[in-house]
Amino acid sequence: MPSTSPRTGYARLGPLQARTVLAVLVLAAVFCVGVTLSPLASGYVGKERPGAGDMALYRAKLDRMNAGEGYYRAAGHEMRDRGYPTRSVFNWRFPLPFWLLGHLPSVDLGRGALILLALAVLLMAFEVIAREEDNRIGRAAACALLLTGPLMLSILGDLFVMPSLWAGLLIALSICAYGIDRPRLGVAAGLAAVFWRELAMPYCLVAAVLAWRNKRRGELTAWVVGLGFFFICYALHCLHVSQLILPTDRAHAHGWIQFGGAPFVIATTQVNAYLLLLPQWVAALYFVAAMFGFAGWNTPLGRRAGLTACLFVMAFAVVGQDINQYWGSLLSPILCLGIVRFPASIRDVAKAASGETRPLIIFQRED
Repeated sequence: MPSTSPRTGYARLGPLQARTVLAVLVLAAVFCVGVTLSPLASGYVGKERPGAGDMALYRAKLDRMNAGEGYYRAAGHEMRDRGYPTRSVFNWRFPLPFWLLGHLPSVDLGRGALILLALAVLLMAFEVIAREEDNRIGRAAACALLLTGPLMLSILGDLFVMPSLWAGLLIALSICAYGIDRPRLGVAAGLAAVFWRELAMPYCLVAAVLAWRNKRRGELTAWVVGLGFFFICYALHCLHVSQLILPTDRAHAHGWIQFGGAPFVIATTQVNAYLLLLPQWVAALYFVAAMFGFAGWNTPLGRRAGLTACLFVMAFAVVGQDINQYWGSLLSPILCLGIVRFPASIRDVAKAASGETRPLIIFQRED
């Protein structure tokens, strides 16, 4: 259990160090805002998009499957008819989420399932933050309110057909499950996320490394076996797709390795029902505040969430095109956990900068 000392790592800084941190924070905010106001700004918000987009594609696949057609046949027909590049196996989504949704009595039941998952994330996040705050609910309520931004996407239109949206909620559920000492649920949700969308792999790697670091052998075994099974299934998927690719299929004009850097990372941050309605520079400030909150959150939950966010940010800085802005649905629920820690972090660094010193909390238990 914690002592009564503050809960952010910034409290241990000396005055000069704290002032340096504040300067870096201001420079980071200015830089990120400047990026969004420059020609480098990335993202598809407010721009015309060619074609009906991935949401319409996925919905058409599911409707075909619900009518009895197989996944690969439905995917091949729809992608080719809509002009999608089908030469790369990575453009063919892993079939499990489509198979599950496509075999429901009605595809629209998937929306209800996603809403239930979103509610579970909301309630669990409230509980985990309340526990960290010794059952004071102010910050927990703020976290729940912030989460309504990314979670609201689950009820809009046909967004429930997007695998990345499910994967982002499952990652958030897994992180929160660890926060309330439910590692089995954490492993199950994390593995479900990567089976739903392979882009969830960074989180699974973070969780596996933390299990190894904390000598939780049973948990580590579950991660290794689960991820091993995923790689086998994904390899079989790629092998099958390679046999379906036609000589006339076209490839992407550009690869996924784009080194989009800050512009693309900020664009992914904007995948939030509230931030999508605001100028992108607001998303830039939101991103900087969230990462600042993570940096000072020195608890097992904070380290898990912060490492996951950092790994996704590093990945998105290298991989992803403008059209992949929706990948931000993997990151946006996690950022809510960081932004809610920003007030405590800025409070402690300001006090340290003014010369006030307070003892740093020491936690007995690792996750």
